[in-house]
Amino acid sequence: MSTSSTSDRSANDLKQWDQTTTSIAANAADLPQTEIPRAALEKLTDELRKIVVEQKLFQRQKQETSQRKREIHIEGSKLATVLRVLVKQHYGNRSEKLVELGVQPLRTRPHKATATVPPTPTTGPTPTVPTTPTPPATS
Repeated sequence: MSTSSTSDRSANDLKQWDQTTTSIAANAADLPQTEIPRAALEKLTDELRKIVVEQKLFQRQKQETSQRKREIHIEGSKLATVLRVLVKQHYGNRSEKLVELGVQPLRTRPHKATATVPPTPTTGPTPTVPTTPTPPATS
């Protein structure tokens, strides 16, 4: 159930319960059997009022806490970035010392040596390709 519908329900219930207990109390002489349930409803009404106030306080505190948490994350990220940059500046961005400090050093990949493949020597005589005889030209 959403917060607004819960608070609406609480407000409606409190209003109705107040109205009921007030009108029953005004007619207590005619309705002596209602005294115990009326007192119980008044007690629940008071308790619900206190809980609604506490809930609003907790919601405000939760919002403030969430906001502070966001601020801490932003500030912490900025400071961590500054520290990483300072460490890289001090040791150099390729230093292995960076690994100890939780910073990834810049590592270049080794260049692949281009191997030249020598042509394979042919041994022995080259095979001859048979040719088809051409028919004599007729004039």
